[in-house]
Amino acid sequence: MLRKGPEQIPDSWLVFLFSLILMLFASFVAATLINLGEDYSHLLTFVTNLLGIGIYAAVLFVTGYIKRFVPILSAVIACGAILSLLFIATYVMLSPFLGGNIAVIIAALIIIWSVPVEGHIIARGIEQHWYVGIVIAMIVFSVQYAFQSGMTGRI
Repeated sequence: MLRKGPEQIPDSWLVFLFSLILMLFASFVAATLINLGEDYSHLLTFVTNLLGIGIYAAVLFVTGYIKRFVPILSAVIACGAILSLLFIATYVMLSPFLGGNIAVIIAALIIIWSVPVEGHIIARGIEQHWYVGIVIAMIVFSVQYAFQSGMTGRI
């Protein structure tokens, strides 16, 4: 069955919980398979993700679509987690052949792809053109990046 958009996702807290567990799983897999350094913090990553979720929830609230909170954010979280797992798999498989620096650049393209994916989801959730969603997703990505960089002192 082809789904038309995030509005087709069930309004279920169980689905939301599953997507959160998938996000945590992706975070722990990244920490395990990729050498993220001594200063890597699962808590900081989780708080950064919650910051993004909070911004998306605020957008839903401001636009009057807060009733779609659970399905839209379930879709955003689950898609982000799946793309993170794809990033990890790409990095782990390519780094022995191409080296760590080139592999991380190629794998980072997957993370960058998450911006239009999440933008599409949020745009469908607030019934706006996909351009609006991509702008919102770019803002969320930038805020999360700035927050994480500010907390770790790394760019």
